[in-house]
Amino acid sequence: MSDSVAVSPRQAAHCSVRLPNGMAVDSLGVDDTLMVYRDIFEDDCYRRGGVAIHDGDCILDVGANTGLFILYLNSILADARVYAFEPLPATFQVLSRNIERHNHLTVSLFNVGLSQSAGRAAFTYYPRMSNASTMFPDESSRAALMGRDYILQRFRTLPRPWAALLSLCPSWIRVALAERVRKYYLKKHKVTCGLTTLSGVLRKHGICRVDLLKVDAEQSEQSILAGLDDEDWPKIRQVVIEVHGGDEAIRDMRRSLHRRGFQTAVESNPTFPSLSLLYGVRPDDSPRN
Repeated sequence: MSDSVAVSPRQAAHCSVRLPNGMAVDSLGVDDTLMVYRDIFEDDCYRRGGVAIHDGDCILDVGANTGLFILYLNSILADARVYAFEPLPATFQVLSRNIERHNHLTVSLFNVGLSQSAGRAAFTYYPRMSNASTMFPDESSRAALMGRDYILQRFRTLPRPWAALLSLCPSWIRVALAERVRKYYLKKHKVTCGLTTLSGVLRKHGICRVDLLKVDAEQSEQSILAGLDDEDWPKIRQVVIEVHGGDEAIRDMRRSLHRRGFQTAVESNPTFPSLSLLYGVRPDDSPRN
């Protein structure tokens, strides 16, 4: 099932979460897990923009996190080959447990990140918001403002009587509380993780065709794709990439994919305007061997 790199012996703090579909999964945080579940299972975010997923596909899951995309693939496929990459040891431990409990596909797990070159790098790990862990943390005032605005929006969705009580507070109190919540969730640790490249993975495992390359790696998307050599791009048939950086980053990434022969589509994240999912499909795609 897994030919992964060994993980740290220290156990990650985790909990069990019952998903809306009834499946019980290991999790590093309930809110994180349910948010990702909605995106993948309910919104079907990886089968949009012309992207199709079929039995027999070879799929690369870059930024596998705790494994919900792989569990989704298990719900729609009888057979597939999946290579999944998650660099953070604590997250990888939870990913491994979820795949052991719920997987029937051929899955290889790798406790390593992908980048433009092999080696090691420092990651910022957020134990209370593992989905935001990254090599490139955005600690700008703009990012802090967006985080506070998101939390203020969430205040309005709290159950009674909390939403009503908060609405009665002066705005400066709500803002101060939102900032405390933001800092609580963004408590961070520095973790050094191993890195390899996409082309290195393709060569090592003899992969001649990738039916779907899924990249959700928190601002590392450019460096990940830079690790794919020119001669290997024709092996990639479809891509779904979470792109950070707003309209300019999307334009640059779309131009890059167009040069590689992909047709593209974009869906913006209504909650986080700086995030979008970019879909790329080759119009001349041929049947799998």
